[in-house]
Amino acid sequence: MKAIKNYGWALKIIGAALLIGVALFLQFGDGEGIVIPFIGAAIIIYSVIRLVPFVKTQKSDLIKTINIIEITIDFAIGLAMILITLMTEDGLGVFFGYLGGIYLMMRGAVHFYGISTGEEKSDLPLYIFHVLALIVGSYVFFISDFTPAVLIYIILFFSVTTGGYLVFDGYKGYNVYRRQKTLTMPDTDRVKDAPVVEKRIPVPEEKEPVQDQIVS
Repeated sequence: MKAIKNYGWALKIIGAALLIGVALFLQFGDGEGIVIPFIGAAIIIYSVIRLVPFVKTQKSDLIKTINIIEITIDFAIGLAMILITLMTEDGLGVFFGYLGGIYLMMRGAVHFYGISTGEEKSDLPLYIFHVLALIVGSYVFFISDFTPAVLIYIILFFSVTTGGYLVFDGYKGYNVYRRQKTLTMPDTDRVKDAPVVEKRIPVPEEKEPVQDQIVS
């Protein structure tokens, strides 16, 4: 854990490079063939992460049941995005917009229902996110020509933004790491300028010969 704490800045820089690299590949490479499984995997991971903490912390059985049903449907949507895209040549086609729209609208509706009953709390970022989820989800669902190419620009924007933040945070972490390392190192300039003290080895004193006394 100490090594991770000391070199966390390196992990952030590597993560930033991966984010920006993947976003650029999606933009200039075969992005449309990868972005749908990527979105599906993100939905699955978010659903799995939500499940256990939500069940343990939510006290209302009704809200708990509604969210478990939503999480199960979300998992199925994410799995369908991955499997259908990888196993068929045509992919999801127009069904991508339907599945994405259902996911966003359902997430926003379930969130605001929990808030309306007083069993859930929200803040400004969550409120804005779920309002946008309802708006974007409705747009995606009812626009039949919605394609994954639009998502590539959104992913590119968020990847560059997040990557820039990670690079800045990694720079600050590296700066702190260097300062702490410098404090633990000896000051070489003072060591060089310090006067050299010669050590003198004590020489044992010569004992005078003891003359024999003649007793007369």
